[in-house]
Amino acid sequence: MICNDRLLITRFAPHAQQLVDALSEVGCFSIAQPLLTVAGLNDPHTLGAFLSGQYDVVIAVSGNAVKYAQDNIIGEWPSAEYYAVGESTKESLRLACKQRVMCPFSRFDSEGLLALDALQDVAGKRILILRGEGGRDLLENSLIERGAQVDFFQTYKRVKLDLDGIHLVNYWQQASINGAIISSVEILNQLFVLVPKEYTSWLCRLTFYVPSQRVADQARLLGVENIILLPSLQTNQIVDFFHNK
Repeated sequence: MICNDRLLITRFAPHAQQLVDALSEVGCFSIAQPLLTVAGLNDPHTLGAFLSGQYDVVIAVSGNAVKYAQDNIIGEWPSAEYYAVGESTKESLRLACKQRVMCPFSRFDSEGLLALDALQDVAGKRILILRGEGGRDLLENSLIERGAQVDFFQTYKRVKLDLDGIHLVNYWQQASINGAIISSVEILNQLFVLVPKEYTSWLCRLTFYVPSQRVADQARLLGVENIILLPSLQTNQIVDFFHNK
């Protein structure tokens, strides 16, 4: 089967190159170009409360949130109800905490988490959200409205890479890029900041492959017309998706 997609992969390193390598094995051309990097944060107070078992529910909203939490944990994760925003984060969290992890069945974002039956009756529960610095407040506000006490464990921050937008766009155009895999709203917004305005119309003509309705909605607001939801951000599922198109 011939793969006509020529993809820009904007995920964090090293995941971008790993996906490029996997796609090449099924004959799909792609370029790895991370737009952001991450740096771990230190929050000993929240970490201590977490490790002492003060939380009934722990929710991870990204794989990086899990990774940088794990970097601070010596020994076992405390017993709790664990939730993840999507399949990829679920697998990372399951391996880290070695407990059962639940996640949405279809919509992989805060709205999907909030729709889970298990998170409807949380009155009186203490909930810890693992996330990066400056994440969304929807999950927190909704859980508080349902009667929960919510804290954040911000385990990392996003850092913009110093990139030459004009040089990169010329390279992408020469490579006949016709699609982009965008894993988050933050990466999506950074792509539109990086690309000079005179190339915005070219960027908007690409097909954007995104993991959630939230990212799709933001892409549409920015002018993107062709948007396709991915089944997951797990590398094997993305490869299967393009291999079977």
